[in-house]
Amino acid sequence: MNFKNLFTESSISRMIDHNNKHDIGFISAFRDYDNCGYDENGNPCPGEDTPVKLSKKDNIKAQAALASDLRDYGITKVAGVYEEGGKSKKENTYMVVDIKDKGTLKKDLMKLGVKYKQDSVLFIPKGAIQNSRDSVLISTNNCCNNWIGKKGAIRKTSSGVFGKPNADFETRVHGRPFYLNLKEQVEFNFGSFSNAMLASKWSNEFN
Repeated sequence: MNFKNLFTESSISRMIDHNNKHDIGFISAFRDYDNCGYDENGNPCPGEDTPVKLSKKDNIKAQAALASDLRDYGITKVAGVYEEGGKSKKENTYMVVDIKDKGTLKKDLMKLGVKYKQDSVLFIPKGAIQNSRDSVLISTNNCCNNWIGKKGAIRKTSSGVFGKPNADFETRVHGRPFYLNLKEQVEFNFGSFSNAMLASKWSNEFN
């Protein structure tokens, strides 16, 4: 997946400003299949039922439920590209800011990564972007095609790079890219109380 150069200084400055003050992280509820999917030979992961392809509607529902679970944090919609099952995929992603400085963001992201069957979550400690400290990509499942490793495995990322030709922000883990297109950054809100209640109901369905 190649992005056009959508570098926007204000969006990047905003992300850096958030990280200078707080821990931040990135998580999505999007998945291709209802379970681990297929291995590199096209076979279902061992011990898994035949994978069922998830629809766009399924993923939008999961993403709304995830937003409900993140209501104690500041969340912003961004566009991300991540490798799932050996293929680069564009995903709706949330940038999550520990705006109240609870100190529990890393633990909560890991818990939600498990709940929504994600390969991993990205955690960036306070000040890590500007000070070139390593952030971590944390595995949240035991899927046979999860290149990060078994649940709980941690891979340090390289320092973030801004203004790349194909994305606004790029970080790499063992040579594999994670991109963010910050021009698509939009503050998240449910739009109405009824939508928020519906998202909360959906969240309970994933337990």
